[in-house]
Amino acid sequence: MTKTGSKKDSESKKGSLGKYFISGIIVAVLLYLVLAYVNDSKNEDTEAIIWPAEAESLFVKSCYDKYRNQVKDDLSKQEFSKTFCRCMLEKIKAKYDAEHADMMSDEEAKQWGADCWSHVLNPNNLK
Repeated sequence: MTKTGSKKDSESKKGSLGKYFISGIIVAVLLYLVLAYVNDSKNEDTEAIIWPAEAESLFVKSCYDKYRNQVKDDLSKQEFSKTFCRCMLEKIKAKYDAEHADMMSDEEAKQWGADCWSHVLNPNNLK
């Protein structure tokens, strides 16, 4: 009788372990799916909107023209200005398409401008 009783206990434990194993796999798959979704959402927020090359060039040129009188013949200031303008373009492209770039708020412009100037002033960022 002890053999039969222990055999039933053993089978019962195996059945319970199987249920836990399957439950663990289901939880792991659900966690993976949730984390993959969160990661995809973050990537979507940071992807730049594709602008036509002409619109990008026009933006950088008009931005650089604003600083032309200040930089004159100083090559390092010219490079700072170009880097700043390219940085601003990337910030704007992350949120707006070329047709709606003028919808950028003053607050966004100030924040992005500050971010880009700190980017420019870091000598490792100059290309």
